[in-house]
Amino acid sequence: MPSLILCYAAEDEADARELARFLEANLPYDVSLDECRLRPDFDLIEAAERALSADAGRVLLSPASVPKIWKRERWEPVFFKKAADLNTPLAFALLRECRFPELLRRRRFFDLSRDFRQGSREVKQWLLRAEGTAARTADFPELRASIGDWPGVAEDVAPATAFAFAAACAGDFESVHRTSCAGRTAAGILGDIGHSLGLRLPGTVDQNRAAIVRDCASHRRLLILDRLAGSQRELVRFGGKSSLILTADTEAPTVTPLELIGEAFLVAARDDMQCEALIGPATAWTHELLDSDFEAGLRLGWSLLAVLKAAARFAESIEILAAMENAARARNDEMALFKIEWEQSWISEDSDTWGVRILPTAGADTVQLNLFEQFV
Repeated sequence: MPSLILCYAAEDEADARELARFLEANLPYDVSLDECRLRPDFDLIEAAERALSADAGRVLLSPASVPKIWKRERWEPVFFKKAADLNTPLAFALLRECRFPELLRRRRFFDLSRDFRQGSREVKQWLLRAEGTAARTADFPELRASIGDWPGVAEDVAPATAFAFAAACAGDFESVHRTSCAGRTAAGILGDIGHSLGLRLPGTVDQNRAAIVRDCASHRRLLILDRLAGSQRELVRFGGKSSLILTADTEAPTVTPLELIGEAFLVAARDDMQCEALIGPATAWTHELLDSDFEAGLRLGWSLLAVLKAAARFAESIEILAAMENAARARNDEMALFKIEWEQSWISEDSDTWGVRILPTAGADTVQLNLFEQFV
């Protein structure tokens, strides 16, 4: 884990500890409070020079920490030249008004003296992106306090509010991810979330969930899960440094026209990249059509499965095959079941090996086959 050192006076320890607590909750940094605390034989310039050995350093300015006389030949080489030579981000945070070189304001400077929490947010935002600070905003004070400033969960948030918050406060997070969950199975929801996070999820539901938990433990994500069923809410409480918004069913969902899905998926020359952007709506339409127009549902399901396999989205492949199997069993369609079960026989839900399963009918001379061999 990267290290961050705070340089501060003993008199400012309460503020330093509060800032450290806030940063550690929001960032993948190990914050040191002991290494560069000032003492009579160890002043702010010496502390800043030592902090350059870390991955990042913060110099907290106050009447108690600043030197009585600022000697440019001492501070300028440390604050600017050595920091640049070592490529260590060194920033300055004003706790209380004091005398310091105005040149510092033109560098990485954060004013915590007027609004400690907003200043802390800007320090966090800069560390998340290592560039500038996000604009101040007074919007969504409750959501900012509950899930923007600290990892947490906000439930039954109006969809419009959730998306507006994500747009206004994106700088509080490493990344923002939205997943449409209406009518989805656990496998599909986790698969969709994992794909958006850039995770490869080849295991069971439990294994895939554990992989997302590990990712959220060290990354400050915002996950917006739209229209998640109440029975599935425990499934997505991943914890860690990430925050979660569960939207309320207070607005009519936006439905992608079936004609648009057909134009993307049910064509001879399919554009898989275009289809990938429509996987969520196509999944919802597949479930609906399997109930209302079985043959059309199967046709869309097979096309969707091909896109999922091409994108190496294993968990969602399981979801679609299970939906088609259930619909085929309800109709006693043996031909459809044979083809579906053949596809399923290549997929393992109880192995952490990608797409590998021993065929149940292979007998003594079993062989391992891999449906996704080209992607391993």
